[in-house]
Amino acid sequence: MSLTHEFFLLSSNFDLNDRYEWYRTNRYTWTEKSEVSDEIIQYMTDFLNWLPTYNPETKESHKGINYYGVTVISKSGAEKLKKILGKWLELIKEAPDIFSLRGDTVWKEEENEDGYWEQTRNWLKRETMQSELESLIDLAIKASANNRLIIHFGI
Repeated sequence: MSLTHEFFLLSSNFDLNDRYEWYRTNRYTWTEKSEVSDEIIQYMTDFLNWLPTYNPETKESHKGINYYGVTVISKSGAEKLKKILGKWLELIKEAPDIFSLRGDTVWKEEENEDGYWEQTRNWLKRETMQSELESLIDLAIKASANNRLIIHFGI
């Protein structure tokens, strides 16, 4: 099972102090939700760092999503997210049915204690990536049109 990032569409007056209790209670039943695989998030991180967001842990505005924590994306961030993901969706439509994205660079040790760095590849189905991006775009459209929040829970 691969790691996923979860995005939930919530009311703009959601009490962020209750975010973890809300998550435990609603994680599996909330219908206005999108899940995006970690491989996709890692690959797109540089572009997601353009999003204006809010970190409820530090109580500060910043850019990008918190990989391990919670991130709040308000209307302006949702509008930018919709644009960025829309461009990615257009690009992915040109991909073959199965394609690879660059993954982590990892250290590989050999039996003689020598080692080397290896660039990993993540193999994805075009249809799967399109579906995940479309789902998150749908949340971004709803958030920006109705002044709602997207709450991201990282891995």
